[in-house]
Amino acid sequence: MSCPHCGQPLPEGLSSRTCPHCGGDLNAPGSPVMDEVADQARRAADSAGRAVQDVLDDPRLRERLPGGSLPLLGSGLVAAAVVAPVLPFVGGGLGLPWSVLMLVGAGMLGAREWVAAGRKLPDALVPVVKWAAHPAFLPMFTALTVTQAFLSLGFGVAPLLWVLAAVVLASVQWRAFKASSLAEPSLTKRPADVRLKRWVFAGVAACAVGLLLPWSSAWSLVPTAHLQRERNITIDDNFAWDIQDNDTWKFNTLVLPSGQGAGTGRGRLGATGVVLGLLALGVLGSVRRAREALPSVVPPVLAGLITVWALTGLSAKLGPWLFLLGILAVDVAVAREWLGHRSAVPPTEPPASA
Repeated sequence: MSCPHCGQPLPEGLSSRTCPHCGGDLNAPGSPVMDEVADQARRAADSAGRAVQDVLDDPRLRERLPGGSLPLLGSGLVAAAVVAPVLPFVGGGLGLPWSVLMLVGAGMLGAREWVAAGRKLPDALVPVVKWAAHPAFLPMFTALTVTQAFLSLGFGVAPLLWVLAAVVLASVQWRAFKASSLAEPSLTKRPADVRLKRWVFAGVAACAVGLLLPWSSAWSLVPTAHLQRERNITIDDNFAWDIQDNDTWKFNTLVLPSGQGAGTGRGRLGATGVVLGLLALGVLGSVRRAREALPSVVPPVLAGLITVWALTGLSAKLGPWLFLLGILAVDVAVAREWLGHRSAVPPTEPPASA
């Protein structure tokens, strides 16, 4: 049996009706369906995580990497995913701006890990290594890689490379998170924190599924024009002729398939920023220290902007409505957290001892 508030297992023979982990009332009505779904999702995530860690920790893989660096492997996979669409019969290109950005980021991360492995680089690249050593660089680059992997989901060489790069870098970032102060269990787990995490995760998951579903037609209308020339020859009774040339422009409309994520929410303008925003909401909803490090208004504003983006893309398809349902759940959860934070009375300072 587990606590309906924090999800922690309860000790056998517990006589008190108060959870020893979070202090929640065990007599309060819970949500058995939510608990079962959360337990199944946690077990599946743990199993998948252990399988990935076993592969990445294989000595046969590590000994082939300079310094055994997994970030170096991730940066190489990102570079390969960007360059692969240049080859014939390989699709999935990002476009020039994002391709340049991801290549630069992969190069910076690769240079940092190359130096960390004891290798030397030209003196001109030393500032690049310093920039890449900033604590915020790896989380930001990992978030961008995961975003591009989600937006590129499909069948092909490039999507597979993006998924592999995202798995490697996300694993590295997860280990860094577990070793940081953000993961320290020194904060008391409140029922409100668990409720916020569940609703935010459920809403973000619904948004992710909604982005994969159709939002509009997967075909685009492309206007074309061509010059049509007509020649008229007139012959009279005396066998004299007159030639007249008429040049006119003819317009036509071709129906062509759209590009990456055609017809789904991933193909909409601004989808990259929306996916990054959903990742940020997931982190803020699950890590209390991350929420406390930012102004309390950040999650509601971020969720509100994504809601506006969803409202501007409503159609008769299922995708936008499922996305809207998910982001509304996130809106309610972060609004309740924000209102509770505003109404909380700051603790009074104890009187100074004489």
